[in-house]
Amino acid sequence: MARTRRYTMSRQRLVMNRRTVTQAARRAVRASKPRAEKPNSQVDPIVLFVVVTLVMVGLMVVYAVTFHRGISYLKWQVARAGVGLLALFIGIRLRYTLFAGPRLRLVMLFGTVGLLLATIVTGRSVGVATRWLGFLQPAELAKFVLPMWLAAYFADLKEKPARDWNFKKSVLVPGGVAAVFLVLTLVQPAISTTVIIAVSAFLMFLVAGVKLRFLVPIGLVAASLVFAAIRYTPYAQQRIREWKEGDRYQQKQSLIALGSGGLVGKGLGEGKQKFYFLPKLHTDFIVAAVGEEFGFLGSLALFVLYGTFLVAGMLIGLRANSHFGQYLSSGIVITIFLYATVHMGVALGILPPTGQPLPFVSFGGSALVTNLFAAGVLLNVSRFKRRPDEGPAGRGWNRRPRLSRAGTR
Repeated sequence: MARTRRYTMSRQRLVMNRRTVTQAARRAVRASKPRAEKPNSQVDPIVLFVVVTLVMVGLMVVYAVTFHRGISYLKWQVARAGVGLLALFIGIRLRYTLFAGPRLRLVMLFGTVGLLLATIVTGRSVGVATRWLGFLQPAELAKFVLPMWLAAYFADLKEKPARDWNFKKSVLVPGGVAAVFLVLTLVQPAISTTVIIAVSAFLMFLVAGVKLRFLVPIGLVAASLVFAAIRYTPYAQQRIREWKEGDRYQQKQSLIALGSGGLVGKGLGEGKQKFYFLPKLHTDFIVAAVGEEFGFLGSLALFVLYGTFLVAGMLIGLRANSHFGQYLSSGIVITIFLYATVHMGVALGILPPTGQPLPFVSFGGSALVTNLFAAGVLLNVSRFKRRPDEGPAGRGWNRRPRLSRAGTR
């Protein structure tokens, strides 16, 4: 009887010990899981100031060059700027790591591809291009969805052993996804958008630390394909031929506007190019309007704002507390700055006409809203800075993890 009682008590103690061990193991597993970090900083004031200033400049200049056509342009721009500023606020409040989630990024990827396909099949044509799907230009979404996907992909790859940084995983897989976007935008045709997306994607590969010996041949092949597409696209050939032969009416009028502004400009609303000398002054050549009405100093201030945006945005990436934050911020900054550079290059006659708006400033809807949302995401990243005690090791760009062959995530 006593033996049976001792056996029962021993068994109970064994069960209790097992439960204790199991509970302790569960607590250890919960403790080992990374906790969601809280923002440890305010939004970057410099980027916020630059973005809001550019939007305000856009409202002012759009009204100055369209008031003779009525108040409707200003009303539309105010409404779109309001939606865009709401998108900016949403981008700041949403935790940017949501975009790194495997489900959400796949939804964004396939959703954007579907919209691009729908645009080609059922989209609305303006001139020779089919870029509109209702009130939306899906290419404006694609220019940021691709950098988001690439940032998440390379961030995941960064946590894997160094042997996974092979040609297939670091070039072919992300390169294949980028190629799908490029083909679908090229077919519309949106050639300048395709080139900008290609350049921004290539620069993201560099930022992520993909080996140059992998990138050089792929870059040459991609450049050859883009060149061939431009070479055999009548629409692009016509633009380039007119530009080479000097038949550049709009760009000549743009240079006249920039030159006539002098040092301080003619004054707000006093420019003459808006009287149908330069029909797309409020969209494709708005920087010429700035030069005519605010002069060289006004144009210089605009250039400084975009340069400040580039530097401050890249610093956000350097200070980010995750690889995803680094890559995402760099992709957003590079894309917006490339669009601004192309717009200014066209206005100065350096590049053939492309029809690209000036980010945050030009009259528009899809571009303005998506740019402001992307800027909000960039400001969101700025709220999550790397702690001083973490140090720069393993965080800088172009640094791959140094793991042993048996290393795991």
